[in-house]
Amino acid sequence: MKFIYTLLFITITYITQTIHALSASELSHLKLKIRNVSAPTTSSLIEDHIKGITIGGWLVTEPYITPSLYNNATSMNRGNISIVDEYTLCFALGYNKSLSILSEHFETWITEDDFQEISESGFNLVRLPIGYWAWKVDHASGLYVENITYSDPYVSEGLQLGYLKKAIGWAEKYGLKVWIDLHGLPGSQNGFDNSGERILRSNLGWLNEAHTKKLTLAIWSKMFKEFIGYSDSIVGMEIVNEPLSTKIGIDDITEAYYEAFDLFKFRQRKSNDSVVADNMTFVIHDAFEPIGYWNLQFNPQYVNVSSQYYNLTNITYNSQDISVDHHHYEVFTESQLQESQYQRLINIINYGDSIYGSELSSHGAVVGEWSGALTDCATWVNGIGIGSRYDGTYYDNMTMYSSNDDSVIGACTSQDDISSWSQEYKEHVRQFIEAQLATYSSRTSGWIFWNWKTESAGEWDFLKLRDAGLFPTPFDNYTYFGSDGSMNSQVSQSLSLLAYPTSSGVSSGDDNPKTKNVGVRRSTPVFAMGNKKSDVSISRTLSHGMLIFLGTLLALCIFI
Repeated sequence: MKFIYTLLFITITYITQTIHALSASELSHLKLKIRNVSAPTTSSLIEDHIKGITIGGWLVTEPYITPSLYNNATSMNRGNISIVDEYTLCFALGYNKSLSILSEHFETWITEDDFQEISESGFNLVRLPIGYWAWKVDHASGLYVENITYSDPYVSEGLQLGYLKKAIGWAEKYGLKVWIDLHGLPGSQNGFDNSGERILRSNLGWLNEAHTKKLTLAIWSKMFKEFIGYSDSIVGMEIVNEPLSTKIGIDDITEAYYEAFDLFKFRQRKSNDSVVADNMTFVIHDAFEPIGYWNLQFNPQYVNVSSQYYNLTNITYNSQDISVDHHHYEVFTESQLQESQYQRLINIINYGDSIYGSELSSHGAVVGEWSGALTDCATWVNGIGIGSRYDGTYYDNMTMYSSNDDSVIGACTSQDDISSWSQEYKEHVRQFIEAQLATYSSRTSGWIFWNWKTESAGEWDFLKLRDAGLFPTPFDNYTYFGSDGSMNSQVSQSLSLLAYPTSSGVSSGDDNPKTKNVGVRRSTPVFAMGNKKSDVSISRTLSHGMLIFLGTLLALCIFI
């Protein structure tokens, strides 16, 4: 018996050690066999996989996208109000000055030429963020649609809506689909400056303050009435960008989503052009909830789930009429910034796999925001007056979101012109972008890159990245990845050798919700069959182990 146990031990040890001895290039091709199966599309959103771009920082301004706009506003400011977002810009400058500076921005930052170039670059969809204040009727009285009065300093009176309609016309002219994105809601849905109003420490007003929900429902109704059936180019409407469930409350958000969906379906039924109207998709953001969270919501097979929030029994719909928008970045926590390049790429692959495995059978799922950023060093990307986690300056201003660890990860240089980046950094950015393109193209309903252009934030700027050769053109012109999402064996081998020794493993106390939903983390990648040479090597290894194991069983039978 001792001999038999010895044989069994030798067999198990051989198989285990041999598998551990596989090269990184071989391990990098151990992928799920479903990798090569095309992910289903959201048919009503677009006929093909979405390959989209967001025109952020235009109709909803963002300081890090156009810092010159905010520098100019600050130079015009004669009061003691700090300008940190569009809300404070309008409040500090007053109506006339705000109207002047914003009108020039709307007119010059994006033109028809941009839409032509977007189309020529290979995109098939543009995502157009707009704020709720675009539906303000009268600035002096604070009058909004449906005779609702709400006090805020924003400039509008139809200005942004006029440019939105121009943009839709330009998109139609150049064969682009349109996704309208309500990026800012009354009282702010997340407290980020991209909602129009930065709220760092106070409670958020959306759905919590008087009249914010009433006004929101009125704006949704008006938006649906105006744009459902407006143009066959419009294929998606996102009712709110990045609502923060930890601050708003997930039950309140879910209830509001259902009320919006009821309004959406009502306007579809009332549309004069039923074909165009039925081609529209209702888009919700995941509210920073885990992947798969929304599978049972808005699902006609689980009406009992929705009934606790809203009565949808009178609505006929298909689960594919809804699409969930996921946003994924790798730079808004300390732990992400400390990760190796190899782990960063694995995170992306795992994130796509999670969406594929958890969501696409229930509804469409799009990665509607991602970038080429490896750091949070872009000027004001965390907000005006707030530094970067990467170089440690973030802690001087934002202790509410940080741990007590004020260590420096590195010196910020990525905010500089791309031409000054090191060759290694350029390669890492290209690898990171390719990983996302390859993964999101094969594992989701599509992707939308953030952003079309900026003044100086290269990692977030498609035009700058493309011109520097860091964004593949065409989009599947990969150097480091295969079209099925597999990592080039040479790249995976060289990166994996450096991966884990450089990862400090320090956990982050950063509570930034931008990365609450960062997907599944696996210390070892779970991949699909990819490289034939690797497959043969792995197969041979396992075959040898199996022969030894069978021999052991035979010996056992003889001895017994």
